[in-house]
Amino acid sequence: MDVFNNIVTADFSTYENNHFFHTERYHKEAIYNFEKKLSQEPKCVEVLCDWIASYHELASLYAQQGAIETAQKCLLIPHQSMLYMAKEHNGDLEQEQIAIRAISITLPPLLEFANEYPPCDSCMKELQAQLIMIQKNKKKDH
Repeated sequence: MDVFNNIVTADFSTYENNHFFHTERYHKEAIYNFEKKLSQEPKCVEVLCDWIASYHELASLYAQQGAIETAQKCLLIPHQSMLYMAKEHNGDLEQEQIAIRAISITLPPLLEFANEYPPCDSCMKELQAQLIMIQKNKKKDH
């Protein structure tokens, strides 16, 4: 009976590793494909949201594996991209608004992550300032 239990445990471990690698690969490929689409249509909100969601799923996957720094990077990439897009919109107000709305999607998971894995005080203050900016923007939209 012990041999059977050891085999099942080993098989389950192999299954988990395979599942992780397949899921990781799926999200990385999705991100790549969404980036190709965004390079052609940078204002496509649907693709942008899918791109962000894929990064968030990848971050969750890495966090489950204990790869905290990699998970954090996966949350920061879309967030920092949207911050850049909001600041460097070259007078394109539609692009600016899309980016600001996207920040309202990228910021909450970062704040949740920061509650579990606290960053330095400076980074936390920056995230809180961004939250205030988003809340002010929501009030302007209404």
